[in-house]
Amino acid sequence: MTQTPLRLAGALALTTALAFSAAACGSGDKKAACNDLQSTIQETTRTGMTQISDPNALAQTYTNAAAKMRQQGKDSGDGGVKKAADHAASAMEQLAADMKQTAAGSPKMPDSTPLINAGKELKQACG
Repeated sequence: MTQTPLRLAGALALTTALAFSAAACGSGDKKAACNDLQSTIQETTRTGMTQISDPNALAQTYTNAAAKMRQQGKDSGDGGVKKAADHAASAMEQLAADMKQTAAGSPKMPDSTPLINAGKELKQACG
């Protein structure tokens, strides 16, 4: 399990990539939702950095962030933002599952593709 901190750090780096993808433009509810999504991603990254040695806590942080992101997407009133937020939430839920697997003694390197794609989608939807 000596590689676990490295794997967790990799997962946190992926969430950081999302934070820079959700910059908000637009108006009204969409802009507010995009700002909220960006804040959620940044908060998740900050919190996650303090949980690098506790994969169960990190998994819960990702699960909570996913639920929050789904609601923020829904609140946007914009189909594109909602879809992008749902995809980002699904990627976060997969990270949570990977962290739970790590906590159970079977470390798994997270697949960055869904998170990277979700970040691009958020950027496009919020841009």
